[in-house]
Amino acid sequence: MKRKVVNQSNLNAEGRWDIDYHLPAEGIKKYPSNLLHPVSKAAVIVKAKKDPTKKPDEMFRYIDISCVETSTGTVTEPQELTGSEAPSRARKLVQAYDLIISTCRPTRGAIAVVPEQYHNEICSTGFSVIRPKKGVNPFYLHFALRLSSSLEQFRKFSTGSSYPAILDSDVLKTQIPLPDEATQNKIAAYILSSLKERRNAIYTANSTFHNNVELVIESLIETSSFDTAIEFSEHSCATGDIINRINELAPSTPT
Repeated sequence: MKRKVVNQSNLNAEGRWDIDYHLPAEGIKKYPSNLLHPVSKAAVIVKAKKDPTKKPDEMFRYIDISCVETSTGTVTEPQELTGSEAPSRARKLVQAYDLIISTCRPTRGAIAVVPEQYHNEICSTGFSVIRPKKGVNPFYLHFALRLSSSLEQFRKFSTGSSYPAILDSDVLKTQIPLPDEATQNKIAAYILSSLKERRNAIYTANSTFHNNVELVIESLIETSSFDTAIEFSEHSCATGDIINRINELAPSTPT
């Protein structure tokens, strides 16, 4: 059984009575205590807003939550809209190297650094926008916020069941490892290099796949057959093997 003694005035101030909220996060315990600091030491909340509907014919790029690739935390293909097409949530003004953090279902890790090409564009009010302080590397901060220990804290701070959400204040009090600037820069370079390697590997794999598809198409067009033999043992792929596997599986029982 979990137990924690908390002063009632603290409970009232926080407005939270669930024990999970008040227990310390497990993930951050692995870091030295002198390395841990709240996000408020590293960044400030950005409150700047812009209403694109005031210029209905002017084009702008809109970053909504679906534009953040959660596996890497990068911004992909914002919508290009006119002011007249702007959704009601398109209100937050961002600058290059700001960080945008999805406050709805925050454990998904939809967190990104705003690229230079989207400087002075607009993002959804569904993001918390923070700006790194002097001496804080935005790419390191991005790395730290996407750590499992940070996402665990987001989960603890969340309210709501169907669409759990956090507030700007929850982002600021999240504890992250915050080393010196030189170390941040080294980690940022390492992470960005790894991201580039990942991107190149995916590009190479996709190119190989599409080239092989074209090879099969050309072979069918020219000879109506395909003679390249390849061993593939990950699962059954020959028709005879597939039929045998189907016969071995449990029969369907419609009800």
